[in-house]
Amino acid sequence: MLLILGGLFGLYCLVRIPLESMVTPDFRSRSFLWSGLLRSLGDGRFWLGVVLGGIFAWQNREWQSWRGFFPGGRLHYVVWAILFILVWTTALYPYNFFYGRAHLLDRLVILLLGAATLRRPSFFPALIFAVMQSYLQWQGTGLADAESTNRKMILDMSYMIAAAGLARPWLLRWLPNRLPMLTVVFIGANLIHYWLPGLAKLKIGQHWADWALHDDLYHLTISTFLYGWNLLWDQAGVIRLHESLQAFAVPLKLFVIFIEVALLTAFWNRRWFVFLAAGRAMLHMGIYVFSGDTFWNWILTQAAIVAAFWHQEPQDDAAAARSGGIALFSLPVMLCSMIYMLVTAHSHKASKLAWFDSQITERYALHAVMEDGRRLYITPTFFEPYDFPMIQAQFHFLHLQEDGAGGEKILTRTFGAIHEWEPAHQMRGIKTVENARPMIQKLGTVTEKPVREAKRIPQFDEFLRTWMKNYQAQHGALTKTLHFLSPPLHAYVYSTHSHEKTYHGEPGVKKIEVEFERILFDGKAFHEIDRRVIREIPMQKK
Repeated sequence: MLLILGGLFGLYCLVRIPLESMVTPDFRSRSFLWSGLLRSLGDGRFWLGVVLGGIFAWQNREWQSWRGFFPGGRLHYVVWAILFILVWTTALYPYNFFYGRAHLLDRLVILLLGAATLRRPSFFPALIFAVMQSYLQWQGTGLADAESTNRKMILDMSYMIAAAGLARPWLLRWLPNRLPMLTVVFIGANLIHYWLPGLAKLKIGQHWADWALHDDLYHLTISTFLYGWNLLWDQAGVIRLHESLQAFAVPLKLFVIFIEVALLTAFWNRRWFVFLAAGRAMLHMGIYVFSGDTFWNWILTQAAIVAAFWHQEPQDDAAAARSGGIALFSLPVMLCSMIYMLVTAHSHKASKLAWFDSQITERYALHAVMEDGRRLYITPTFFEPYDFPMIQAQFHFLHLQEDGAGGEKILTRTFGAIHEWEPAHQMRGIKTVENARPMIQKLGTVTEKPVREAKRIPQFDEFLRTWMKNYQAQHGALTKTLHFLSPPLHAYVYSTHSHEKTYHGEPGVKKIEVEFERILFDGKAFHEIDRRVIREIPMQKK
């Protein structure tokens, strides 16, 4: 079983080579799929993908459905969920004003490939090529590709579908009693994206219990509230919530770690497996309620996994008995899955998602200065499908001069996160602005590669200019329709200003100001440490 798992992981790594090294298409052309195909013809890795995709399609040409493709339960539910997410996010995303093209033909092709793949697994290689081409829109803009965290798990599971499709005919021929290993690697690609964050939470502090005992988890609620993530709470309500939940902080953090770390034993038995999958869904629902982060595609995947194994399937045990094989939920399979995940986890692209939550929030806000003198706050979701990088607003490079000189010390990353335990511990207990300022100068850091980071400044300026120009020229019925059909946002962010002081797409923007804001929360009230405009971007180049 371990040898088979190793071979499947090798196929997964092989599949990733062409998919993660695709040539970037011209998104300003009428068809990015056609552009990407033409640009890829001279790339050897593309042809490796063609060979692998051709083998997959040929070997699985007789399959009429995904039912039974993975042994155990009703795992076609999970495959359907993955395909649904891939197609929805790459065919029905909002209009991209940066490139100024609707790409309706490409969207239609992805929709048709998605429908065909639901019916015939042999279409899967063509779909994944089109999906990956569409995802490349999130790169090359000068913004951080924050959306990659949101889709890493879905893509990992997709790569495992490809690897399983390559290996399945050979296993069926030579080792049919070991087919459950296909399910172990497929579900393992899901579990690893939870287990690694759990491990990271145990490793981030001075000792394994440091994060559970000392992280001020509900400062995340405060930070995301300041960003406008959650309309469930007003300022007084969110402070009361923060106070009332302090007593439950340690138990809830222990629950988070347990749900993530216990996944090593997921294949112990079916009920345990379903319980852990439901726990992951509950974890995301709690994150949504207390911060506003939806993780909708992760929740959908966990719900599909729960549905797949909610009921005992008699044919699974019967098939295992007939072939002399081992049941999917058994001690040998659990032990092999544990070894597999321990050995391969760091070779996946799972995000660690572990940090200490600080009482300091450092954020960047965009304001449109109108020709009539009004100054209007621009909600980050105005820039969808680039809403999440604009929400995260990792614009620390804007403090630099364009030659890389200058710079300013920044204490936290997005949403008050400190990723090293030493400064996190030293900041704990700081309650006043007078004490916070010198500590930020002592513990904060300047970007490690200022010259490289400074190159993002003109890219950022050009992104805003291009977006505003194309928005005014192309906003209309089509863009509204695509917005309506688009998938849920990673986070629903609402304006932190009144309606009259919020930008709603009006023409007449003279310039955009980037305002840097630093706020301290002392447990009972907010205190402004710093607020100033750090960059002005005229909408017309001088």
